[in-house]
Amino acid sequence: MKSFHRFLPLILIIMSCSNNDLLYKSDTFIVRSDGVKQGKFKAIAKSSTKLYSNYKSPYKHPTCRVMEFKFAINGGDNERYPGENHHILLTPQNGKMVSALYKFGCSDPREAMYDEKERENYIDEDVELTIRADMRSVLNAFKEKGFYTLYNGEIIKADDFKGVFLAGRTQPLSWEFASLAQRPEFMLRDTDGDGIYEVTINIQKFQQTMENEMKTRWTLKEDISKYPIYESDQLICDALYNMSLEELVLDIRKDGALMAGAKWPGVWTRDISYSILLSLAILEPEAAKTSLMHKVKNNRIIQDTGTGGSWPVSSDRMTWALAAWEIYTVTGDRDWLEEAFEIIKNSAGDDLLTVLNPVTGLMYGESSFLDWREQTYPRWMDPKDIYMSHNLGTNAVHYETYVILSNMAKELAEKDLAEKYDSVANSLKTAINEHLWCEQKGYYGQYLYGRNYFSVSSRSEALGEALCVLFDITNTEQAGKVIENTPTTTFGIPCIYPQI
Repeated sequence: MKSFHRFLPLILIIMSCSNNDLLYKSDTFIVRSDGVKQGKFKAIAKSSTKLYSNYKSPYKHPTCRVMEFKFAINGGDNERYPGENHHILLTPQNGKMVSALYKFGCSDPREAMYDEKERENYIDEDVELTIRADMRSVLNAFKEKGFYTLYNGEIIKADDFKGVFLAGRTQPLSWEFASLAQRPEFMLRDTDGDGIYEVTINIQKFQQTMENEMKTRWTLKEDISKYPIYESDQLICDALYNMSLEELVLDIRKDGALMAGAKWPGVWTRDISYSILLSLAILEPEAAKTSLMHKVKNNRIIQDTGTGGSWPVSSDRMTWALAAWEIYTVTGDRDWLEEAFEIIKNSAGDDLLTVLNPVTGLMYGESSFLDWREQTYPRWMDPKDIYMSHNLGTNAVHYETYVILSNMAKELAEKDLAEKYDSVANSLKTAINEHLWCEQKGYYGQYLYGRNYFSVSSRSEALGEALCVLFDITNTEQAGKVIENTPTTTFGIPCIYPQI
């Protein structure tokens, strides 16, 4: 279960088609009014409240010998800096293996060292792996001081310690820290009280998608009667619309905020902000407000986790401003306008001191989507390089933030502030077009990168290209070029192209 907005692109495409059974046809798949067919696979709308699919993922990949993992107190991503993971070379004997002893919060033990070439090799049998964690330094700190200090200076009190869990890249593990504490099979245990915690997991020879028959069928169960009704001659569109509304209902927490999804119970700044901008401000304005306020501390916007930990390496927290303004334009809530203006103003003030590069006129910060660095940045880049990358989509968000601040200031009769923010927005717009526009490509580059001298990555970035058009960062000619030249594939526009 993910957020409502993931279905919107397909819904909009289908809505735009004429009243005809055949809506779209390519060499790879066909869309008809009641479903989609791709080879032997199909997804069919039985009614506006029922969907069925026989799709099975073809993904199957041999398991790498090098496994990355982390320990997680109470299930949180709190052992070491992001990207600083433990490693183990899988070398089982008769299908079993016991790891070296890894000390919590420290680098790998000498016994765990391996040749980087092993990353190109794969295990040739299933492995029953026992991972061992030395938690004695943590337990001693609890006993002596009543708390343990994490790598980032935060503390965990002894009374709050619920256990230590295992997260990782290799199945059955995952990096889904938000739901890790609800996965007892990944909880390490100290059975003899010596401070050494252990857990045993089974690693299969092949990594593949786990099939679940229940996930291939959908029937509406939740009450969606309070939302607008949509009915058309395209049954697949009706069903997807209703399915999206049910997803929305299921994402509303008991406290009224919207969680990111079934496996992500927390509120994420960028996820909720883009969702509010796309639709939730209209459908659930109060839940949208509640969600945004969950991402505020010290009257400033909270940055989601990312490379280097959080802000300022990641600086796309200003997506909050897009959502806050959208709520105001829908509701006209003056109290909300005043509260949101102060929060955005404070956050923007910090950015102007910390994130703005006075030489390029652009904002520092990594990508606003595909925010796990492996998906968008080469391995040679460290967190400092990523911080300095001047990402396209992130800068588009910063630009629109100052447009919004100016509009808010005008609404609040703050003329001087409106002029100030107009000036910042215009400067950012100029810098984006000066440094990131690729005339030969006919679209914007993904980001600036480099240490002593900057170069522009000529990869396209779908989010950044779209935001530049939507926010009028492009002129009319550029907008046409971006729409015409942004790379597309059989299944649509790739997040970045070419992939890294």
